[in-house]
Amino acid sequence: MANNALNTPVIVRAIGLTASSLPRGSTPAYEQYILSQVLDFTSVANKANEAGDGAYDAQVRNDAQDVQLLDHEIRLGDAEAQIQSLGTRLTSAEAAIVSLDGRVTAAESDIDFLTNELIAAQGDIADLQTDVSSLQSDVSAQGLRLTQAESDIEDIQADYVSKTVTTAQSLASSLGVATSFSIDGVKVLGPRQTGWTPGTGSPNLAAFNADLTFTVGAAYSQAEVQAIATELIATRKRLLALEQVMRTHGLIN
Repeated sequence: MANNALNTPVIVRAIGLTASSLPRGSTPAYEQYILSQVLDFTSVANKANEAGDGAYDAQVRNDAQDVQLLDHEIRLGDAEAQIQSLGTRLTSAEAAIVSLDGRVTAAESDIDFLTNELIAAQGDIADLQTDVSSLQSDVSAQGLRLTQAESDIEDIQADYVSKTVTTAQSLASSLGVATSFSIDGVKVLGPRQTGWTPGTGSPNLAAFNADLTFTVGAAYSQAEVQAIATELIATRKRLLALEQVMRTHGLIN
């Protein structure tokens, strides 16, 4: 703290000393000495006052500087605390950044994995789209086949031979079987018989009396033999007619 005494000036009482104030009879040298001492003392006092003023001003400035330094120290202390807090925050931020880097690395790895999965899924989707297109084509084809099958079923329902219907049924086309025709389990028509030499002559398709009788005497007459021969020829002609019928129907060959 500034010393106020330094600001109090030194008062020189002998400033008003002159040659008339000296004792009578003083030598000029003595008077000169005394008067010069007064002047020197006055100069010293002025310098002392100036020095005191300067010292006081310096102390005042020092006090002001001390206040400023104290304020600076306080502010520096606050700044150091803020720096320490900032350092702590920076350390925490660095740790957070390291953690974030790890998370980013993990996220990048996950993104790469998901990207690969997405590419694979896109490939699967493309395959599925191809399969769907193929299935749609198959469905369309099946639809056409189903439509044709329905038409065929309608045709079959409208024109078919039933195994259980007892009413008369007919076919507009020929019918082929592997072995034979049967009625109630009894074969009535079998495979064609071969080895038959075709008969010749004229078939008898006219009326034929199987019960016709002939009169034959003890001695065969020409007329009786002729009648029997005539009917024998008619019988042969009938046999030829039956053979031709069987051959026409494919029973023999």
